[in-house]
Amino acid sequence: MDQKTKGAWLLHHMFKLQRVTNTPEYENIATAGKVGLLLSGLSASEDSSLTRSQVAAIAHAAGLSTLELPELLRLLVMQRLIDQGKSGSIAVLGVTSPAVLTHTATIFDAQAPSPVECAALDFAEIVSSEPRYAPFVQQFLADTYKLSRSETTPFLDHCEQIGFVDAESLDATQRLYFNGNLFRRDQVAKTKVVLDTLTSSQGQTVRDFEVQVRQNGCVQRDLAERVLTPELFRRLLAIGMYDLNEVSNTSESMSYVTLPAAFSKFGSSALIDDALDLAKAFVACLSYGMHRSNRNRGRISMLHTLMAKLIAGQWVGPATAIGEDYKVLEFKRVIEVRQEPPAFSMRLLKKEVGELALRVLTDGDTSDVGLLGFPASPVTKYTRPEDSRALVRKQQVPVSKKATAEMLLAIRAGGVK
Repeated sequence: MDQKTKGAWLLHHMFKLQRVTNTPEYENIATAGKVGLLLSGLSASEDSSLTRSQVAAIAHAAGLSTLELPELLRLLVMQRLIDQGKSGSIAVLGVTSPAVLTHTATIFDAQAPSPVECAALDFAEIVSSEPRYAPFVQQFLADTYKLSRSETTPFLDHCEQIGFVDAESLDATQRLYFNGNLFRRDQVAKTKVVLDTLTSSQGQTVRDFEVQVRQNGCVQRDLAERVLTPELFRRLLAIGMYDLNEVSNTSESMSYVTLPAAFSKFGSSALIDDALDLAKAFVACLSYGMHRSNRNRGRISMLHTLMAKLIAGQWVGPATAIGEDYKVLEFKRVIEVRQEPPAFSMRLLKKEVGELALRVLTDGDTSDVGLLGFPASPVTKYTRPEDSRALVRKQQVPVSKKATAEMLLAIRAGGVK
């Protein structure tokens, strides 16, 4: 596993660990993931400086506690990624999102991780290319990490309970492991195998729907459920064939669907290129700006012109909407906002995130889709696709779970990797 891929899994596992308690055996994964999350929040494409209060606010927005922050900053100093001043201010080296993953992996390696922690990363990786039967995984762990059968059984259960991987029982004796990253690589071949498990009518419906998503970049969840039926949509979502993104504010929540592989660069993987879902969050906010913001507040009408200026590092504005509609992007340090009374201007801090978001939105015609119907108030929260998928998995009824297992088995039997 290369360092970028390892860094992506560290972040994935760290988010899962934040939802459980009493997992000291994975402490190095949690620490490295939090350092990577903090580095992403602090850094920009170019060198920058931040005050003590800005650092504290960024850490808080990332869900990091005041007690954790000093140690996480110390680790970044040790890696020479930041310099700390006596006042608590810091200077940060210019770091791209892929570089964040590499540094996250380097910090993990420096902590002398246990074999169990390394096994948890490799386990997730091998079941992200194709679903794997339990005996295969047990043999892999025995060969690679010298774990006995008595050690692998509780390890597999623990990984499933935490959420590092998912599992489906095909019958009383067969268990199949996978995770939500199945369709971030080799999506076309895997989609074909899944379609073969559906009726001809369902298969054609899925093909037609995927054309719509590819053309528009994102579509609303209610459209997906109307075209596919709620049951079929949940089954496909459960195996990771689609990403479900949720944006919300004080008035309402809205979910929209994207294709996992769309957020990747040519020849790469969306697991690496958008590991922290920053481009997906950017797409959500841009869609809102294009379709719901009032023109008097600064509605986006010329996307290419706007993004060309942002990607070039220029300030855009002033407009009232900039100070209100892009708070999620401010929290994640994707953009910087400054006040120019009575309005606001912004500039892009993470160039590669803007480039990826623009490509997703402009591969097709986005004139009639996006966050239509979203109330005219700020987007203040973004829910990651993996969190949405995990919730759908938990809510599946037995019949739906059986259909999901059959799809996974088809991918496994088809030898798609």
